[in-house]
Amino acid sequence: MGGGVAVVGAGGFVGGRLIEMRIIEGRSDFVPIVRAARSLGRVANLGIRHRIADASDSDALARAIAGCSAVVNLTKGDDDKIVSTTRSIYTAAVDAGARLIVHLSSAVVFGQLDRPDLPDDAAPTPVSWMPYAREKALAEDFLRERMGDGRVAIVVLRPSLVWGPGSPWVLGPARELVAGAAYLIGDGRGICDLIYADNLVRSIEAVVAHAEPPSGFYNVGDDETTTWREYYAALAAGLELDVAAVRMVSADRYRPGMRDTLQRVQRSRMYRWAKDRVSPDTRATIKQRLARGLVARSPRESPVAAPAVTREIWQLQTSRYRLPTARFARTFGHHNTTTFRTGMDASLEWLRFIGLAAGDAKPRVPGSSTLSPEAAR
Repeated sequence: MGGGVAVVGAGGFVGGRLIEMRIIEGRSDFVPIVRAARSLGRVANLGIRHRIADASDSDALARAIAGCSAVVNLTKGDDDKIVSTTRSIYTAAVDAGARLIVHLSSAVVFGQLDRPDLPDDAAPTPVSWMPYAREKALAEDFLRERMGDGRVAIVVLRPSLVWGPGSPWVLGPARELVAGAAYLIGDGRGICDLIYADNLVRSIEAVVAHAEPPSGFYNVGDDETTTWREYYAALAAGLELDVAAVRMVSADRYRPGMRDTLQRVQRSRMYRWAKDRVSPDTRATIKQRLARGLVARSPRESPVAAPAVTREIWQLQTSRYRLPTARFARTFGHHNTTTFRTGMDASLEWLRFIGLAAGDAKPRVPGSSTLSPEAAR
């Protein structure tokens, strides 16, 4: 393969790890592209040259990816910009003469799986309650319509929950375990459909390295099938906590709560508009006051608050199946060299490094404690 590999969204969790792994291996053909210099935090120490371009500006992006034969779309952003950004990246890749686009979608486009053998090229669920899932599905539709035009090969990868050191799917559960706020739905028997970050990076590289990658949709995930209880038990053991102390929630039906209302507000355009105009100190003060209000209870109420279950987590923890990944392996080979045990050891080592231990629910580095699929997929 000639030419470099443009990694659009290199400042994110997966993008940063991809660049890091390639630099460690002595590779220099991967080009990180970020929207602004402030997005370089994850890769600034690697000494690699970067390019700056807004992914929503196809002209600027085409200039940034000039000379690259492949474009990897790992962008994260507001839900309502997912489709427009996908269109922009496609246009830029075609204009720059790239041969391949690798687009990272998400297993969330299928909602809760109702069968174990869903084909990789199945259309996403047409109607979803989750804005992120709807927009990811529309982005897939846009790319599906262009896979047969011969202008550029398009490979859409659907990872499940991306975990490992630095992932919200590690930090979030760990903090909740330490704080005594963790919960399992239906005794934790649901499938925790995981893909370790390094396995995902190797899968992306396998697509890029393929001489003639066939356009299409490919599910990617770890080899091992893990339940939510097993996942939480492994984290708890590493943190010297008892998984038996995790509270259990009935899986009979979902009951909406305050967290759902809060998430809807946070996804609104008005909220994002206001957030961009409020200083960090003011935002911190507002969060503290809201937190005090949410935990305040009358003397008649139980001193143990009920778990703050969200619809997203309820859906994930009650999943009975995982996406099949055989099509990817047949086409691009097997690249899941990190096992669950090895990945958990690395994740626990990272948790200890940032200072998260029993009795200390606040790590010494910034990180989200909220489990959100869009944050980690």
